[in-house]
Amino acid sequence: MNFKIRKTKTATNKTAIQVVCYIRRKMEVLKHIGSSDNFFEIKKLEEQAINWIGLEINKTGLFKDNKDSYFKNYQYLGFRYSYAYEFLEKIYNKFNFKLTILFKDLIIARILNPGSKKSSLEFLNTFLDIQHSKNVMYKSITKYDDKIKDNTEKEILSIAQKEFCFDFSFVLYDVTTLYFESFKSNEFKRPGFSKDHKHNQPQVVIGLVTTKEGFPISYQIFKGNTFEGNTFLPCILDFKNKHKIGSLTVVADSAMLSKQNLDRLKESGLNYIISSRLANLKESLINKIDREITRSDGKSIRIDNLIVGYSNKRYTKDKAELFKQIEKAKSKLNTNTEKITNIKYLKNDKIKQYLNQELIDKNTKLLGLKGYVTNLKTNNRDIIDYYSGLVKIEHAFRIAKSDLEARPIYHHKEESIKNHTLICFLALCISVYLEIKNKRSIGTITEDLKSITDAKILNKITGEILIDRVDGCGKVLKLEQMSY
Repeated sequence: MNFKIRKTKTATNKTAIQVVCYIRRKMEVLKHIGSSDNFFEIKKLEEQAINWIGLEINKTGLFKDNKDSYFKNYQYLGFRYSYAYEFLEKIYNKFNFKLTILFKDLIIARILNPGSKKSSLEFLNTFLDIQHSKNVMYKSITKYDDKIKDNTEKEILSIAQKEFCFDFSFVLYDVTTLYFESFKSNEFKRPGFSKDHKHNQPQVVIGLVTTKEGFPISYQIFKGNTFEGNTFLPCILDFKNKHKIGSLTVVADSAMLSKQNLDRLKESGLNYIISSRLANLKESLINKIDREITRSDGKSIRIDNLIVGYSNKRYTKDKAELFKQIEKAKSKLNTNTEKITNIKYLKNDKIKQYLNQELIDKNTKLLGLKGYVTNLKTNNRDIIDYYSGLVKIEHAFRIAKSDLEARPIYHHKEESIKNHTLICFLALCISVYLEIKNKRSIGTITEDLKSITDAKILNKITGEILIDRVDGCGKVLKLEQMSY
């Protein structure tokens, strides 16, 4: 019988999960698993459907005469994600990381079922029959060695060179923050500007270097109160010196733009493309840009090291935001609001409130414009295209935070925090590698991997475990027997 998992909408607009089969082109519902409007609950229902199919296949395959005497001799042991583990282990081995089996399993568990280290051990035990001692894990996680990080980065760079033709000439750089499930600070984890809007909780700052494809190749951890602009030079110069790079171009966002950073970059012989905050420019320069630029999609001008590009899409977005802020300011005009400083286009001279027309006029001139500071002499279009690659490193951060759940961090000691970051970084490398190679999201890839399960049944008499490898449609892919 060819089982299939069916998704259908109920009268209350929930998603129902059913196991069905087709007999003479007519669909028959064999089992209604349940319904929900929650994405994660729907995924659990799908897993239950796979589980049910695996059990039914074993019933029909192992007990053909369907006698009760057969059933009492067998025990269903649930399903396992063995195929997903085997697949990810092959990719892991491709990277040639020289880590312990425990760390390898924690990295794979981070991809398949992200969570705390304790939940990772439970997942490995329950769904993969892999056991690790909790005490050994906690002892291992508190021992950190910088040499391990350096060696893994060398192997990652080797993959980048072989698979993506990385030649050390061009990298992307960005920063993010990871907060802790705690309100206690120490010398390492401290409150700071949080990109996760967790300003009351301590955090660490992560600087990440990637290839132009967004493949991670290096990172550094900083104290939670470190200004992100101050992470730029330590990360980039360390990467350059460690690998003895002669010529290197770095692309980064406007937070890295400071006179000190630019001067150091020039001294180090590095090229750069960094986003510029046009609103911070002198009024005379803004007026010059306003006069000279052609407001046509894709047009740009260059003034010394500053390139300014115009985009119709950006113009529409900027105009809508400007209008929204002006309307907000008008709605609060002459009210007794105490938070007057939080309203962008409203001024208060202690006598009356009025619209900041000067600021409105300045931002109107900048609608649709974006600036880039660079010391490269390449044409404007190429510079803008190089910078647009920065979205790939932002995507890598989204994978780390969402798909791999790198935060919140539950550790307290600096060594444990560094090991947690290393595990997340290596899981991120494998995830991005799979995304680039398959042109699909890591969420979709892991979902497909987990749709292939091993249904396990124990023969109580012989002690043998019978395994059916089943895909998401209930089709048996492989049958194995092994000693218990």
